[in-house]
Amino acid sequence: MVDLDLKVFKSREELYAKTALALVKKLGELSEYRARIHLGLSGGSVATELLPKVADIMEKHPEAWGHWSPVHVWMVDERYVELDSPDRSDSIIERELTSKFDVFTLHRPGTPSTTSSLKEAVDEYTQEMIRVYSVSTLVDPRSIALDLAILGMGPDGHFASLFPSHDTLNRGGLFLFEKDSPKPPSERISMTLPLLRRSRLSWFVVSGADKATMFAHALQGANFREVPAASMNQVGTTWWVDEDAASQIDRLV
Repeated sequence: MVDLDLKVFKSREELYAKTALALVKKLGELSEYRARIHLGLSGGSVATELLPKVADIMEKHPEAWGHWSPVHVWMVDERYVELDSPDRSDSIIERELTSKFDVFTLHRPGTPSTTSSLKEAVDEYTQEMIRVYSVSTLVDPRSIALDLAILGMGPDGHFASLFPSHDTLNRGGLFLFEKDSPKPPSERISMTLPLLRRSRLSWFVVSGADKATMFAHALQGANFREVPAASMNQVGTTWWVDEDAASQIDRLV
């Protein structure tokens, strides 16, 4: 087991407030040595609770981000539904953050009305990532890595759209399609496990007592096929959690 980088906060509110502040600071630090920053964002509470706090900090402190390098935002996972669907995560990210600050460029997967199939949407998103990363010459997709991935975890231990016991955990490449998600909507696009594990930095933001047991198992080094988030328990991963989510650590770890 690697040494854990674990940050525990008393409340959900404090968790998201402190993580937002740290994210603004980290993007500033990355800008000091990266000409472009590639940021992976999950949906769920990352989009609805964390990003509004990031936007609030940026609005109140424009000096904090005026020197940033361009930030390319990629969806860690997305529901294969139309843009106006309430299940769509990138629309929330656009509304809460990327439409407000021109330092961000949001890259969005296709929808049922813009692509002929879920597979086509995955193929197009894959090619877009390769194109954006290929600044001067065509890159090997196996060398593509996010500078920072902001991730959540479900009560079953899933992250992105990588669910326990699903064959998606064994797939390579950059993006994959999930046709039978146990959490609706069933059709989804997700970054692959190899791509996510190559992230230079990964931050998990986890809150709530309903995730406490699986979170403890993830830290303990559970089989990633049973607890997918355990696959990210590696150097470069930071776990940002509230006390409710951390409540089972002493019992299981």
